[in-house]
Amino acid sequence: MKYSSLFGKTRLNAPHDATSANARLLTQGGFIERLSAGIYNILPLGLRSLRKITNIIREEMNAVGGQELLMPALQTTDIWETTGRNKTMDDVLYRTKGVGNKEFVLGATHEEAVTPLVAKFLQSYKDLPLAVYQFQTKFRDEPRAKSGILRGREFGMKDMYSFHVSREDLNDYYEKVKDGYLKVFKRCGLKAYVVEASGGAFSEDFSHEFSVITPAGEDTIIINKKDGTAQNSEVATGKIVELADKNEDEKPLAIVEIERDLTVAANAEAHSVEDWRILKTVVYKAGDGFIGVCIRGDLQVNEDKLTNYLGKQVRAATQEELKSLNLVQGYISPYENDKVPFIADHSIKNVKNFVTGANEYGKDVVNFNLGRDFTIEEFTDLVLLDAKSLDKNGDHEVATAVEAGNIFKLNTKYSDAFNLKYTDEDGSQKPVYMGCYGIGTTRLLGTIVEASHDENGIIWPKSMAPFHVHLVTLGNDDEIFSTAETIYNDLESDGIEVLYDDRNESAGKKLKDADLIGCPLRIVLSKRTIADASVEWKERSSEESKNVKIENLKNEVHSYLQ
Repeated sequence: MKYSSLFGKTRLNAPHDATSANARLLTQGGFIERLSAGIYNILPLGLRSLRKITNIIREEMNAVGGQELLMPALQTTDIWETTGRNKTMDDVLYRTKGVGNKEFVLGATHEEAVTPLVAKFLQSYKDLPLAVYQFQTKFRDEPRAKSGILRGREFGMKDMYSFHVSREDLNDYYEKVKDGYLKVFKRCGLKAYVVEASGGAFSEDFSHEFSVITPAGEDTIIINKKDGTAQNSEVATGKIVELADKNEDEKPLAIVEIERDLTVAANAEAHSVEDWRILKTVVYKAGDGFIGVCIRGDLQVNEDKLTNYLGKQVRAATQEELKSLNLVQGYISPYENDKVPFIADHSIKNVKNFVTGANEYGKDVVNFNLGRDFTIEEFTDLVLLDAKSLDKNGDHEVATAVEAGNIFKLNTKYSDAFNLKYTDEDGSQKPVYMGCYGIGTTRLLGTIVEASHDENGIIWPKSMAPFHVHLVTLGNDDEIFSTAETIYNDLESDGIEVLYDDRNESAGKKLKDADLIGCPLRIVLSKRTIADASVEWKERSSEESKNVKIENLKNEVHSYLQ
Protein backbone atom coordinates (compact mmCIF):
# COMPACT_ATOMS: atom_id res chain seq x y z
CA MET A 1 0.00 0.00 0.00
CA LYS A 2 1.31 3.42 -0.94
CA TYR A 3 0.70 5.90 1.81
CA SER A 4 -0.30 8.61 -0.64
CA SER A 5 -3.31 6.45 -1.62
CA LEU A 6 -4.26 5.34 1.89
CA PHE A 7 -7.64 6.47 3.21
CA GLY A 8 -7.12 7.87 6.68
CA LYS A 9 -3.94 9.78 7.46
CA THR A 10 -2.02 10.71 10.57
CA ARG A 11 -2.86 13.95 12.33
CA LEU A 12 -0.61 16.29 14.24
CA ASN A 13 -2.70 16.35 17.40
CA ALA A 14 -5.08 13.89 19.04
CA PRO A 15 -8.69 14.94 19.74
CA HIS A 16 -9.02 16.84 23.01
CA ASP A 17 -11.29 14.17 24.52
CA ALA A 18 -9.00 11.24 23.64
CA THR A 19 -7.70 10.67 27.16
CA SER A 20 -6.64 7.02 26.90
CA ALA A 21 -3.59 5.85 24.96
CA ASN A 22 -5.61 3.73 22.54
CA ALA A 23 -8.03 6.54 21.71
CA ARG A 24 -5.21 9.03 21.27
CA LEU A 25 -2.79 6.92 19.24
CA LEU A 26 -5.29 5.01 17.10
CA THR A 27 -7.04 8.25 16.17
CA GLN A 28 -3.84 10.20 15.63
CA GLY A 29 -2.34 7.33 13.63
CA GLY A 30 -5.34 7.06 11.28
CA PHE A 31 -6.67 3.72 12.52
CA ILE A 32 -10.04 4.84 13.88
CA GLU A 33 -12.25 7.92 13.76
CA ARG A 34 -14.87 8.73 16.36
CA LEU A 35 -18.46 9.22 15.23
CA SER A 36 -19.97 9.65 18.69
CA ALA A 37 -19.19 8.67 22.27
CA GLY A 38 -18.45 4.95 22.20
CA ILE A 39 -19.01 4.67 18.43
CA TYR A 40 -16.02 4.52 16.07
CA ASN A 41 -15.30 4.13 12.37
CA ILE A 42 -12.59 1.53 11.79
CA LEU A 43 -10.36 2.89 9.01
CA PRO A 44 -8.30 0.73 6.61
CA LEU A 45 -5.21 0.62 8.84
CA GLY A 46 -7.30 -0.37 11.84
CA LEU A 47 -9.28 -2.94 9.87
CA ARG A 48 -6.10 -4.67 8.73
CA SER A 49 -5.04 -5.21 12.34
CA LEU A 50 -8.56 -6.11 13.42
CA ARG A 51 -8.77 -8.80 10.75
CA LYS A 52 -5.51 -10.30 11.96
CA ILE A 53 -6.98 -10.47 15.46
CA THR A 54 -10.12 -12.22 14.19
CA ASN A 55 -8.07 -14.67 12.11
CA ILE A 56 -6.02 -15.68 15.16
CA ILE A 57 -9.15 -16.11 17.25
CA ARG A 58 -10.84 -18.09 14.47
CA GLU A 59 -7.90 -20.49 14.23
CA GLU A 60 -7.84 -21.12 17.98
CA MET A 61 -11.62 -21.55 18.26
CA ASN A 62 -11.58 -24.00 15.36
CA ALA A 63 -8.78 -25.86 17.16
CA VAL A 64 -11.05 -26.50 20.16
CA GLY A 65 -13.88 -27.73 17.95
CA GLY A 66 -15.83 -24.52 17.48
CA GLN A 67 -17.98 -24.10 14.37
CA GLU A 68 -18.43 -20.60 12.99
CA LEU A 69 -21.86 -19.23 12.21
CA LEU A 70 -23.49 -15.82 12.15
CA MET A 71 -26.58 -14.85 14.12
CA PRO A 72 -28.71 -11.74 13.63
CA ALA A 73 -27.87 -8.54 15.47
CA LEU A 74 -31.58 -7.65 15.33
CA GLN A 75 -33.49 -9.81 17.82
CA THR A 76 -37.16 -10.05 18.77
CA THR A 77 -37.95 -9.09 22.35
CA ASP A 78 -39.91 -12.29 23.04
CA ILE A 79 -36.72 -14.33 23.43
CA TRP A 80 -35.45 -11.77 25.91
CA GLU A 81 -38.73 -11.99 27.79
CA THR A 82 -38.17 -15.75 28.08
CA THR A 83 -34.99 -15.26 30.11
CA GLY A 84 -36.20 -12.18 31.99
CA ARG A 85 -33.35 -10.09 30.64
CA ASN A 86 -35.69 -7.82 28.74
CA LYS A 87 -36.14 -6.20 32.16
CA THR A 88 -32.85 -6.91 33.94
CA MET A 89 -30.76 -5.57 31.03
CA ASP A 90 -33.21 -2.82 30.08
CA ASP A 91 -30.74 -0.05 30.92
CA VAL A 92 -28.24 -1.15 28.24
CA LEU A 93 -30.53 -2.49 25.50
CA TYR A 94 -31.08 -0.51 22.31
CA ARG A 95 -34.68 -0.92 21.18
CA THR A 96 -36.54 -0.35 17.95
CA LYS A 97 -39.88 -1.21 16.33
CA GLY A 98 -40.64 -2.74 12.97
CA VAL A 99 -43.67 -3.30 10.78
CA GLY A 100 -46.81 -3.82 12.82
CA ASN A 101 -45.21 -2.19 15.83
CA LYS A 102 -43.23 -5.38 16.49
CA GLU A 103 -40.52 -4.75 19.10
CA PHE A 104 -36.87 -5.62 18.59
CA VAL A 105 -33.58 -5.15 20.43
CA LEU A 106 -30.10 -4.86 19.00
CA GLY A 107 -28.10 -7.76 20.35
CA ALA A 108 -26.08 -6.92 23.44
CA THR A 109 -25.20 -10.61 23.67
CA HIS A 110 -26.50 -13.78 22.02
CA GLU A 111 -27.47 -16.36 24.65
CA GLU A 112 -31.11 -15.62 23.87
CA ALA A 113 -30.52 -16.17 20.16
CA VAL A 114 -28.27 -19.21 20.22
CA THR A 115 -30.18 -21.38 22.72
CA PRO A 116 -33.47 -21.69 20.78
CA LEU A 117 -31.44 -22.02 17.58
CA VAL A 118 -29.58 -25.05 18.91
CA ALA A 119 -32.86 -26.48 20.27
CA LYS A 120 -34.11 -26.79 16.68
CA PHE A 121 -31.26 -29.14 15.74
CA LEU A 122 -30.32 -30.94 18.96
CA GLN A 123 -32.09 -34.23 19.64
CA SER A 124 -29.99 -36.81 21.44
CA TYR A 125 -26.76 -37.24 23.38
CA LYS A 126 -25.15 -38.12 20.04
CA ASP A 127 -25.40 -34.44 19.02
CA LEU A 128 -23.30 -33.35 21.99
CA PRO A 129 -20.91 -31.81 22.80
CA LEU A 130 -21.36 -28.87 20.44
CA ALA A 131 -19.68 -25.47 20.25
CA VAL A 132 -20.64 -22.64 17.90
CA TYR A 133 -19.16 -19.17 17.63
CA GLN A 134 -19.49 -15.98 15.65
CA PHE A 135 -17.88 -12.61 15.02
CA GLN A 136 -20.67 -10.11 15.49
CA THR A 137 -21.29 -6.46 16.31
CA LYS A 138 -22.78 -5.91 19.77
CA PHE A 139 -24.78 -2.91 20.96
CA ARG A 140 -24.91 -1.76 24.58
CA ASP A 141 -26.07 1.63 25.77
CA GLU A 142 -23.14 2.06 28.13
CA PRO A 143 -23.76 4.90 30.59
CA ARG A 144 -20.03 5.64 30.61
CA ALA A 145 -18.63 4.98 27.16
CA LYS A 146 -14.98 5.85 27.60
CA SER A 147 -11.35 4.86 27.02
CA GLY A 148 -11.62 4.84 23.24
CA ILE A 149 -12.51 1.40 21.92
CA LEU A 150 -12.07 -0.27 25.31
CA ARG A 151 -15.65 0.55 26.35
CA GLY A 152 -17.95 1.32 23.46
CA ARG A 153 -21.65 1.36 22.68
CA GLU A 154 -21.08 -0.50 19.40
CA PHE A 155 -18.22 -2.99 19.37
CA GLY A 156 -16.98 -6.18 17.77
CA MET A 157 -16.99 -9.47 19.65
CA LYS A 158 -16.27 -13.13 19.20
CA ASP A 159 -18.81 -15.03 21.27
CA MET A 160 -18.83 -18.82 21.49
CA TYR A 161 -21.41 -21.04 23.18
CA SER A 162 -20.90 -24.68 24.11
CA PHE A 163 -23.49 -27.38 24.89
CA HIS A 164 -22.87 -30.51 26.96
CA VAL A 165 -24.50 -33.61 28.40
CA SER A 166 -23.17 -32.97 31.92
CA ARG A 167 -21.44 -30.55 34.23
CA GLU A 168 -18.31 -32.71 34.02
CA ASP A 169 -18.21 -32.49 30.24
CA LEU A 170 -18.71 -28.71 30.46
CA ASN A 171 -15.84 -28.45 32.97
CA ASP A 172 -13.51 -30.40 30.67
CA TYR A 173 -14.34 -28.26 27.66
CA TYR A 174 -14.10 -25.07 29.71
CA GLU A 175 -10.46 -25.89 30.47
CA LYS A 176 -9.74 -26.49 26.77
CA VAL A 177 -11.15 -23.08 25.86
CA LYS A 178 -9.17 -21.48 28.70
CA ASP A 179 -5.97 -22.85 27.13
CA GLY A 180 -7.14 -21.70 23.70
CA TYR A 181 -7.70 -18.19 25.00
CA LEU A 182 -4.19 -18.07 26.43
CA LYS A 183 -2.86 -19.03 23.00
CA VAL A 184 -4.88 -16.21 21.41
CA PHE A 185 -3.45 -13.58 23.72
CA LYS A 186 0.09 -14.91 23.40
CA ARG A 187 -0.18 -14.80 19.60
CA CYS A 188 -1.43 -11.22 19.91
CA GLY A 189 1.74 -10.30 21.81
CA LEU A 190 0.02 -9.94 25.19
CA LYS A 191 0.73 -11.26 28.65
CA ALA A 192 -2.73 -12.20 29.93
CA TYR A 193 -3.47 -13.30 33.47
CA VAL A 194 -6.25 -15.81 34.03
CA VAL A 195 -8.21 -14.06 36.75
CA GLU A 196 -10.86 -15.60 38.95
CA ALA A 197 -13.95 -13.42 39.03
CA SER A 198 -17.51 -13.63 40.22
CA GLY A 199 -19.91 -15.76 38.20
CA GLY A 200 -22.49 -13.03 38.80
CA ALA A 201 -26.01 -13.90 37.75
CA PHE A 202 -24.76 -16.68 35.47
CA SER A 203 -23.28 -19.17 37.88
CA GLU A 204 -22.26 -19.97 41.44
CA ASP A 205 -18.89 -20.99 40.00
CA PHE A 206 -16.10 -18.55 39.46
CA SER A 207 -15.93 -17.11 35.99
CA HIS A 208 -12.54 -16.37 34.51
CA GLU A 209 -11.35 -13.14 33.00
CA PHE A 210 -8.24 -12.72 30.88
CA SER A 211 -6.66 -9.50 32.09
CA VAL A 212 -3.81 -7.45 30.66
CA ILE A 213 -2.07 -5.01 32.98
CA THR A 214 -2.38 -1.41 31.82
CA PRO A 215 -3.17 1.90 33.57
CA ALA A 216 -6.23 2.28 31.32
CA GLY A 217 -7.89 -0.74 32.88
CA GLU A 218 -11.07 -0.57 34.94
CA ASP A 219 -10.36 -3.70 36.99
CA THR A 220 -8.11 -4.25 39.97
CA ILE A 221 -6.48 -7.66 40.09
CA ILE A 222 -4.48 -9.30 42.86
CA ILE A 223 -1.56 -11.36 41.54
CA ASN A 224 0.02 -14.07 43.66
CA LYS A 225 3.68 -13.71 42.73
CA LYS A 226 4.53 -17.16 44.09
CA ASP A 227 2.36 -19.15 41.70
CA GLY A 228 1.30 -16.58 39.10
CA THR A 229 -2.41 -16.97 39.81
CA ALA A 230 -4.64 -13.91 39.97
CA GLN A 231 -8.04 -12.88 41.26
CA ASN A 232 -10.28 -9.96 40.54
CA SER A 233 -10.53 -7.77 43.63
CA GLU A 234 -14.27 -8.50 43.68
CA VAL A 235 -13.54 -12.07 44.82
CA ALA A 236 -9.88 -11.88 45.89
CA THR A 237 -8.89 -13.51 49.14
CA GLY A 238 -5.63 -12.98 50.95
CA LYS A 239 -4.05 -12.14 54.23
CA ILE A 240 -4.63 -8.54 55.26
CA VAL A 241 -2.14 -6.48 57.22
CA GLU A 242 -2.52 -7.31 60.92
CA LEU A 243 -2.08 -4.10 62.90
CA ALA A 244 -3.43 -4.89 66.34
CA ASP A 245 -1.55 -6.21 69.36
CA LYS A 246 -3.28 -9.44 70.33
CA ASN A 247 -1.96 -9.14 73.89
CA GLU A 248 -3.36 -5.66 74.47
CA ASP A 249 -5.42 -5.39 77.65
CA GLU A 250 -9.11 -4.63 77.40
CA LYS A 251 -9.95 -1.22 78.87
CA PRO A 252 -13.19 -0.26 80.60
CA LEU A 253 -16.11 0.52 78.29
CA ALA A 254 -17.15 4.17 78.22
CA ILE A 255 -19.72 6.34 76.44
CA VAL A 256 -18.45 9.78 75.43
CA GLU A 257 -20.13 12.83 73.97
CA ILE A 258 -18.24 14.22 71.00
CA GLU A 259 -18.50 16.58 68.03
CA ARG A 260 -17.12 15.09 64.82
CA ASP A 261 -17.81 14.55 61.13
CA LEU A 262 -19.24 11.23 59.98
CA THR A 263 -16.19 9.71 58.26
CA VAL A 264 -13.84 7.11 59.69
CA ALA A 265 -10.96 9.56 59.35
CA ALA A 266 -12.83 12.23 61.29
CA ASN A 267 -13.76 9.73 63.99
CA ALA A 268 -10.17 8.53 64.35
CA GLU A 269 -8.87 12.11 64.54
CA ALA A 270 -11.48 13.11 67.12
CA HIS A 271 -10.47 10.23 69.40
CA SER A 272 -6.72 10.38 68.60
CA VAL A 273 -6.62 6.75 67.49
CA GLU A 274 -5.58 4.90 64.35
CA ASP A 275 -8.25 4.41 61.66
CA TRP A 276 -8.02 0.63 62.02
CA ARG A 277 -9.23 0.95 65.61
CA ILE A 278 -12.56 2.33 64.41
CA LEU A 279 -15.26 -0.33 64.21
CA LYS A 280 -17.03 0.57 60.96
CA THR A 281 -20.59 -0.61 60.39
CA VAL A 282 -22.29 -0.37 56.99
CA VAL A 283 -25.99 -1.17 56.67
CA TYR A 284 -27.10 -2.84 53.44
CA LYS A 285 -30.44 -3.55 51.84
CA ALA A 286 -30.33 -7.27 51.09
CA GLY A 287 -33.35 -8.69 49.32
CA ASP A 288 -36.39 -7.71 51.38
CA GLY A 289 -34.45 -6.97 54.57
CA PHE A 290 -31.45 -5.14 55.98
CA ILE A 291 -28.16 -6.29 57.45
CA GLY A 292 -25.30 -4.54 59.25
CA VAL A 293 -21.74 -5.39 58.24
CA CYS A 294 -18.89 -4.72 60.67
CA ILE A 295 -15.34 -4.29 59.39
CA ARG A 296 -12.11 -2.67 60.51
CA GLY A 297 -12.16 1.06 59.87
CA ASP A 298 -9.24 1.13 57.44
CA LEU A 299 -10.84 -1.51 55.20
CA GLN A 300 -13.66 -1.48 52.67
CA VAL A 301 -16.56 -3.93 52.32
CA ASN A 302 -16.50 -5.95 49.11
CA GLU A 303 -20.11 -5.90 47.99
CA ASP A 304 -19.59 -8.75 45.51
CA LYS A 305 -18.40 -11.00 48.32
CA LEU A 306 -21.33 -9.90 50.44
CA THR A 307 -23.77 -10.67 47.62
CA ASN A 308 -22.25 -14.11 47.13
CA TYR A 309 -22.30 -14.84 50.86
CA LEU A 310 -25.91 -13.81 51.36
CA GLY A 311 -27.13 -15.15 48.02
CA LYS A 312 -28.93 -11.84 47.47
CA GLN A 313 -28.16 -8.63 45.64
CA VAL A 314 -27.10 -5.90 48.05
CA ARG A 315 -26.82 -2.15 48.03
CA ALA A 316 -26.00 0.39 50.71
CA ALA A 317 -29.07 1.56 52.61
CA THR A 318 -30.24 5.06 51.80
CA GLN A 319 -30.49 7.86 54.37
CA GLU A 320 -34.28 7.52 54.28
CA GLU A 321 -34.06 3.78 54.93
CA LEU A 322 -31.67 4.33 57.86
CA LYS A 323 -34.11 6.81 59.35
CA SER A 324 -36.96 4.33 58.98
CA LEU A 325 -34.89 1.87 61.01
CA ASN A 326 -34.14 4.52 63.66
CA LEU A 327 -30.44 4.30 62.84
CA VAL A 328 -28.25 7.40 62.98
CA GLN A 329 -25.89 7.70 60.03
CA GLY A 330 -22.26 7.87 61.14
CA TYR A 331 -23.03 6.46 64.61
CA ILE A 332 -24.26 2.95 63.75
CA SER A 333 -22.75 -0.02 65.60
CA PRO A 334 -23.76 -3.29 67.32
CA TYR A 335 -23.79 -1.47 70.67
CA GLU A 336 -27.19 -2.18 72.27
CA ASN A 337 -28.63 -2.45 68.75
CA ASP A 338 -31.36 -4.95 67.88
CA LYS A 339 -32.72 -3.04 64.88
CA VAL A 340 -30.79 -5.10 62.30
CA PRO A 341 -28.83 -8.37 62.39
CA PHE A 342 -25.04 -8.09 62.15
CA ILE A 343 -22.30 -10.06 60.42
CA ALA A 344 -18.61 -9.20 60.35
CA ASP A 345 -15.40 -9.51 58.44
CA HIS A 346 -12.65 -11.54 60.07
CA SER A 347 -10.55 -8.37 60.40
CA ILE A 348 -12.30 -7.30 63.61
CA LYS A 349 -11.42 -10.45 65.57
CA ASN A 350 -8.00 -9.39 66.87
CA VAL A 351 -8.59 -5.70 67.55
CA LYS A 352 -9.01 -4.61 71.17
CA ASN A 353 -10.62 -1.43 72.44
CA PHE A 354 -12.54 -0.37 69.35
CA VAL A 355 -14.03 3.10 68.97
CA THR A 356 -17.47 3.19 67.38
CA GLY A 357 -20.81 4.95 67.37
CA ALA A 358 -23.30 4.61 70.21
CA ASN A 359 -26.36 4.68 67.90
CA GLU A 360 -27.12 8.18 69.08
CA TYR A 361 -26.04 11.42 67.43
CA GLY A 362 -22.99 12.98 69.14
CA LYS A 363 -22.20 9.90 71.24
CA ASP A 364 -19.48 7.28 70.76
CA VAL A 365 -18.45 4.09 72.50
CA VAL A 366 -14.77 3.70 73.39
CA ASN A 367 -13.00 0.50 74.44
CA PHE A 368 -15.67 -1.59 72.71
CA ASN A 369 -14.52 -5.23 72.72
CA LEU A 370 -15.75 -8.27 70.84
CA GLY A 371 -16.97 -11.01 73.18
CA ARG A 372 -17.20 -8.76 76.23
CA ASP A 373 -19.37 -5.90 74.90
CA PHE A 374 -20.91 -7.37 71.75
CA THR A 375 -21.17 -10.64 69.90
CA ILE A 376 -21.24 -11.51 66.21
CA GLU A 377 -22.70 -14.85 65.16
CA GLU A 378 -21.39 -14.95 61.59
CA PHE A 379 -17.91 -14.10 60.32
CA THR A 380 -16.79 -14.32 56.71
CA ASP A 381 -14.28 -12.79 54.31
CA LEU A 382 -15.81 -9.48 53.23
CA VAL A 383 -12.78 -7.27 52.72
CA LEU A 384 -12.03 -5.55 49.43
CA LEU A 385 -8.36 -6.26 48.91
CA ASP A 386 -6.09 -3.53 47.61
CA ALA A 387 -2.48 -2.40 48.00
CA LYS A 388 -3.26 -0.86 51.39
CA SER A 389 -5.02 -3.86 52.92
CA LEU A 390 -2.81 -6.71 51.69
CA ASP A 391 -0.11 -8.19 53.90
CA LYS A 392 3.18 -6.48 53.07
CA ASN A 393 5.19 -9.70 52.76
CA GLY A 394 5.73 -9.21 49.04
CA ASP A 395 3.73 -12.27 47.97
CA HIS A 396 1.05 -10.26 46.16
CA GLU A 397 0.95 -7.53 43.57
CA VAL A 398 -2.00 -5.22 43.02
CA ALA A 399 -2.42 -4.13 39.41
CA THR A 400 -4.84 -2.22 37.22
CA ALA A 401 -5.87 -4.27 34.22
CA VAL A 402 -8.08 -4.42 31.14
CA GLU A 403 -10.40 -7.39 30.84
CA ALA A 404 -9.56 -8.65 27.35
CA GLY A 405 -11.82 -11.71 27.44
CA ASN A 406 -14.00 -13.77 29.75
CA ILE A 407 -15.52 -17.23 30.04
CA PHE A 408 -18.55 -18.40 32.05
CA LYS A 409 -20.14 -21.68 33.00
CA LEU A 410 -23.80 -20.97 32.30
CA ASN A 411 -24.78 -24.44 33.48
CA THR A 412 -28.55 -24.82 32.80
CA LYS A 413 -29.66 -21.19 33.21
CA TYR A 414 -30.58 -20.68 29.54
CA SER A 415 -31.35 -24.27 28.62
CA ASP A 416 -33.95 -24.31 31.43
CA ALA A 417 -35.46 -21.05 30.16
CA PHE A 418 -35.85 -22.41 26.63
CA ASN A 419 -36.54 -26.01 27.67
CA LEU A 420 -33.41 -27.16 25.84
CA LYS A 421 -33.06 -30.89 26.60
CA TYR A 422 -31.51 -33.92 25.00
CA THR A 423 -32.54 -37.58 24.94
CA ASP A 424 -30.06 -39.74 26.82
CA GLU A 425 -29.12 -43.33 26.01
CA ASP A 426 -31.82 -44.62 28.33
CA GLY A 427 -34.48 -42.52 26.57
CA SER A 428 -34.85 -39.97 29.37
CA GLN A 429 -34.91 -36.22 28.82
CA LYS A 430 -32.06 -34.35 30.47
CA PRO A 431 -31.02 -30.67 30.61
CA VAL A 432 -28.18 -29.34 28.48
CA TYR A 433 -25.26 -27.68 30.23
CA MET A 434 -23.90 -24.55 28.58
CA GLY A 435 -20.80 -22.39 28.62
CA CYS A 436 -20.08 -19.04 26.98
CA TYR A 437 -16.77 -17.57 25.94
CA GLY A 438 -16.24 -13.97 24.81
CA ILE A 439 -13.44 -11.85 23.41
CA GLY A 440 -14.14 -8.27 22.41
CA THR A 441 -12.28 -7.95 19.13
CA THR A 442 -12.26 -4.17 18.95
CA ARG A 443 -11.51 -4.07 22.67
CA LEU A 444 -8.56 -6.37 22.07
CA LEU A 445 -7.29 -4.02 19.38
CA GLY A 446 -7.33 -1.19 21.92
CA THR A 447 -5.79 -3.37 24.62
CA ILE A 448 -2.81 -4.17 22.41
CA VAL A 449 -2.17 -0.46 21.94
CA GLU A 450 -2.53 0.21 25.67
CA ALA A 451 -0.02 -2.52 26.43
CA SER A 452 2.46 -1.74 23.66
CA HIS A 453 3.28 1.91 22.97
CA ASP A 454 5.72 4.65 23.90
CA GLU A 455 5.69 8.43 23.82
CA ASN A 456 6.13 8.39 20.03
CA GLY A 457 3.34 6.03 19.07
CA ILE A 458 2.18 2.43 18.78
CA ILE A 459 4.55 -0.55 18.90
CA TRP A 460 2.65 -3.28 17.07
CA PRO A 461 3.49 -6.95 17.67
CA LYS A 462 4.47 -8.58 14.39
CA SER A 463 1.30 -10.67 14.31
CA MET A 464 -1.00 -7.67 14.74
CA ALA A 465 0.66 -4.93 12.71
CA PRO A 466 -1.31 -3.50 9.78
CA PHE A 467 1.86 -3.91 7.69
CA HIS A 468 5.09 -5.76 8.38
CA VAL A 469 7.33 -3.08 6.91
CA HIS A 470 7.13 0.70 6.75
CA LEU A 471 9.26 1.79 3.77
CA VAL A 472 10.34 5.43 3.94
CA THR A 473 12.18 7.53 1.37
CA LEU A 474 14.17 10.60 2.42
CA GLY A 475 14.91 13.19 -0.24
CA ASN A 476 13.56 13.79 -3.74
CA ASP A 477 16.25 12.10 -5.79
CA ASP A 478 14.90 10.05 -8.70
CA GLU A 479 17.27 7.19 -7.88
CA ILE A 480 15.81 7.00 -4.38
CA PHE A 481 12.27 6.72 -5.70
CA SER A 482 13.26 4.23 -8.38
CA THR A 483 15.06 2.01 -5.89
CA ALA A 484 12.16 2.29 -3.43
CA GLU A 485 9.67 1.19 -6.08
CA THR A 486 11.81 -1.83 -6.88
CA ILE A 487 12.10 -2.79 -3.19
CA TYR A 488 8.39 -2.22 -2.62
CA ASN A 489 7.33 -4.41 -5.52
CA ASP A 490 9.90 -7.08 -4.71
CA LEU A 491 8.80 -7.41 -1.06
CA GLU A 492 5.09 -7.27 -1.88
CA SER A 493 5.40 -9.93 -4.58
CA ASP A 494 7.05 -12.20 -1.99
CA GLY A 495 4.15 -11.92 0.46
CA ILE A 496 5.63 -9.23 2.71
CA GLU A 497 3.14 -6.51 3.64
CA VAL A 498 4.62 -3.06 2.98
CA LEU A 499 3.35 0.42 3.72
CA TYR A 500 5.37 2.63 1.37
CA ASP A 501 5.52 6.32 2.33
CA ASP A 502 5.87 7.82 -1.14
CA ARG A 503 4.84 11.34 -0.10
CA ASN A 504 6.82 14.47 -0.84
CA GLU A 505 7.17 15.33 2.87
CA SER A 506 10.06 16.27 5.13
CA ALA A 507 12.23 13.59 6.67
CA GLY A 508 11.05 14.58 10.14
CA LYS A 509 7.38 14.24 9.21
CA LYS A 510 7.85 10.83 7.61
CA LEU A 511 9.91 9.39 10.46
CA LYS A 512 7.54 10.76 13.07
CA ASP A 513 4.55 9.25 11.27
CA ALA A 514 6.36 5.90 11.01
CA ASP A 515 6.84 5.84 14.79
CA LEU A 516 3.22 6.86 15.35
CA ILE A 517 1.80 4.13 13.07
CA GLY A 518 4.15 1.62 14.68
CA CYS A 519 4.85 -1.07 12.08
CA PRO A 520 7.42 -3.55 13.45
CA LEU A 521 10.13 -2.76 10.91
CA ARG A 522 11.10 0.56 9.35
CA ILE A 523 13.27 0.58 6.22
CA VAL A 524 14.71 3.94 5.13
CA LEU A 525 16.17 4.78 1.76
CA SER A 526 18.30 7.89 1.33
CA LYS A 527 21.25 9.11 -0.79
CA ARG A 528 23.58 7.89 1.93
CA THR A 529 22.19 4.38 2.06
CA ILE A 530 21.93 4.03 -1.72
CA ALA A 531 25.56 5.00 -2.06
CA ASP A 532 26.31 1.92 0.05
CA ALA A 533 23.76 -0.23 -1.84
CA SER A 534 21.90 -0.61 1.44
CA VAL A 535 18.94 0.54 3.51
CA GLU A 536 18.69 1.68 7.10
CA TRP A 537 16.98 -1.04 9.12
CA LYS A 538 15.27 -0.10 12.41
CA GLU A 539 12.89 -2.16 14.48
CA ARG A 540 10.12 -0.17 16.15
CA SER A 541 10.79 -1.83 19.50
CA SER A 542 14.49 -0.93 19.45
CA GLU A 543 16.53 2.26 19.64
CA GLU A 544 19.27 0.75 17.50
CA SER A 545 19.49 0.80 13.71
CA LYS A 546 21.77 -0.85 11.20
CA ASN A 547 22.45 -0.95 7.48
CA VAL A 548 21.36 -3.96 5.45
CA LYS A 549 22.45 -4.60 1.88
CA ILE A 550 19.59 -4.29 -0.59
CA GLU A 551 20.49 -7.63 -2.19
CA ASN A 552 20.01 -9.36 1.20
CA LEU A 553 16.95 -7.38 2.28
CA LYS A 554 14.21 -9.81 1.32
CA ASN A 555 15.83 -12.73 3.11
CA GLU A 556 16.55 -10.58 6.17
CA VAL A 557 12.91 -9.48 6.36
CA HIS A 558 11.62 -13.03 6.04
CA SER A 559 14.00 -14.15 8.77
CA TYR A 560 12.86 -11.28 11.02
CA LEU A 561 9.17 -12.08 10.55
CA GLN A 562 9.50 -15.78 11.39
